[in-house]
Amino acid sequence: MPTTRRSSARITSAATQRRLKPEPEPAVKKFINIISLSTIKKKMMKIPARFVRLGPKLSDIVTIETPVGFKCSIRIKRVGNEVWFENGWSEFAKAHSLSEGHLLFFHYKGNSSFGVIIFNISASEIIYPLDKVHVIESDDDDDDDMVMEDVEEGFGFGSSDGDGGVIELD
Repeated sequence: MPTTRRSSARITSAATQRRLKPEPEPAVKKFINIISLSTIKKKMMKIPARFVRLGPKLSDIVTIETPVGFKCSIRIKRVGNEVWFENGWSEFAKAHSLSEGHLLFFHYKGNSSFGVIIFNISASEIIYPLDKVHVIESDDDDDDDMVMEDVEEGFGFGSSDGDGGVIELD
């Protein structure tokens, strides 16, 4: 009696194959931005072009987290090849009293999430506010994101202008 052999070839679905391939590690995961007067006036912060080009693909909303665990959701604005932190950025800046000359060190943590360390104009890390910042729901019907309310004013303005201020790290 002839015997038949079953093929041991595996058939896997496309979904299974995608799960097996981890997301590639981005070539660039860190960048520095020095706050300029134009950043303050525009109420947006530009993400460096090299990070946008070689870094991870970002979703429309990113999360920024300070070393003390304070998290803020910020909507991304895309204009051509430029990417900006927009909705939620000015509230974050006010809450942390950012002014011209402050240096922000961003480190991509994955899943559209960044850690940020903030240095003041004397190159010292700031004391991060906990009692000044409250997370509230936005009153805007079009935007269901979380935003911050600044209890104390502190969004400083400097004396010079410039679009520079972006330093990229590999």
